[in-house]
Amino acid sequence: MKRTHITLLALALGSSVVVPSCSVGSRSSFVAEGRVLGAEGQTLYLEEVGTGSVLSLDSARLDGTGAFRFEREGTHYPMFYRLRLGEASIPFVADSVTHIVLETKGSDFFRSYTLTEADQYNHQIRTIALMRDATDRRIDSLVSGFRSGSIAQEDATRIVDSVVQDFKRCLTTRYIYVDPKSPAAYFALFQHKGNGAYFSVDDPGDERAFAAVATAYDAFFPEAPYTVFLRDMALEALAHGKARRLAPATPTPVDGEPVNFPEIRLRDSGGSVQSLTEQTEQGPVLLSFTSYQGAWSPQLVSKLKAVQAKRSGLRIYEVALDDDTYYWRNAVRTLPWTCVQDAEGKAAASYNVQELPALFLIENGAIKRLDKPEDALR
Repeated sequence: MKRTHITLLALALGSSVVVPSCSVGSRSSFVAEGRVLGAEGQTLYLEEVGTGSVLSLDSARLDGTGAFRFEREGTHYPMFYRLRLGEASIPFVADSVTHIVLETKGSDFFRSYTLTEADQYNHQIRTIALMRDATDRRIDSLVSGFRSGSIAQEDATRIVDSVVQDFKRCLTTRYIYVDPKSPAAYFALFQHKGNGAYFSVDDPGDERAFAAVATAYDAFFPEAPYTVFLRDMALEALAHGKARRLAPATPTPVDGEPVNFPEIRLRDSGGSVQSLTEQTEQGPVLLSFTSYQGAWSPQLVSKLKAVQAKRSGLRIYEVALDDDTYYWRNAVRTLPWTCVQDAEGKAAASYNVQELPALFLIENGAIKRLDKPEDALR
């Protein structure tokens, strides 16, 4: 799902935020209550998730009525929580005056929940969470179609990218840029599918969303435990955006004349530094930027093997943007070519890589972009 300029948005000062005012009595706790139908004997958990880790706060064993009530000390800034039943969970935000009432079914805990009493931000969070769930299922369907052979790789990649971009566009235009200091904006920014984030510090354009929310939270909630983390992510995203803007365009040959190409010096899975220039001095090189976690990766590996077998002397230098080093090392351990890791995306930025996979042929000092591996045989 990896797929531009930087603008710090002016803060929307006109709308209210879920924070207590000095006039609100002595109450300093939030209440989450309601009913879970058809879950007698199961345990419902209240967990805090606002700082990136999960902290268990309370639990309740449900009886025949399914009624539950949690009351905990609140904060004067928005904090993020979830109600969890088994593997399913319901997200919500609360401060020191929040009171939400919900009803759901034990058999479909997340997708069937309704809010009978809640502030506007928890209604927004419900909408965002359900949209993300629908997007996840759409992507899973496309990946299944690709694996079964009913959808071509190119079509699956194109449609998945479109689905992801539509989802992100909806989140930015409806929540993030409308009111970047709102809990809904923060919640929208950190939507995930499995271990993958929809908004990434590496993705072109996402730096604007990170900057908007981080600027707002730094101004309104500097004491919140997640604000420093958010600010660091925004700075990293802005740095990636600046690097992309300053990176030279991918060089291309003119009338067959040799041109310079950016050097890459990265470590392989054994820890040795591999130089792209040294590889090209020994013959033609197919440079591949990839992610082994991509659904299309197995098919790409098969095509690269076939091309290398057909073209004697062709070397392959593959750059993986996977940030999970353990996963990357396992994925490359049997591959018969040079594999290096570019977790920070610096090498990819130097080649102006905007989407994966990206392929280049370097031969006789000249470089050209390829649409598919087979183009290296021409």
